[in-house]
Amino acid sequence: LPIIAAELADGEALVRVVVLTSIFNTNFNQLAFKLGGLLNREVMTLPFRRDMLLEEKHVESMRSVLKKFQASRGVLVAVREHMLSMQLKYLESCHKGKTAVAQQLKQLLDLIRDSARDIIDEA
Repeated sequence: LPIIAAELADGEALVRVVVLTSIFNTNFNQLAFKLGGLLNREVMTLPFRRDMLLEEKHVESMRSVLKKFQASRGVLVAVREHMLSMQLKYLESCHKGKTAVAQQLKQLLDLIRDSARDIIDEA
């Protein structure tokens, strides 16, 4: 898994290793050790919950961090629940008329959709 992630993280693709919540800590630590320690690649996570209070600047910050992370050939470790929460928060923002936040979330989701390469690890 670390070899695949390192190969796909070429500066163009945003590599996401999607893991089960129950094994998140183990997988994150393993990838951080192997990619960070041996290959000097950054490994991070982007937790997201629907109950987060978001402003436009927060979402723009997330997008900026992801773009820099992508360019630096880092690997993102994610759980499905966080990915779905981000999509639902976008729909919720649209429904509640929070257009500025919704627009920023849409740009963030578009960045992920257009550049993410997902590696699913269900072991």
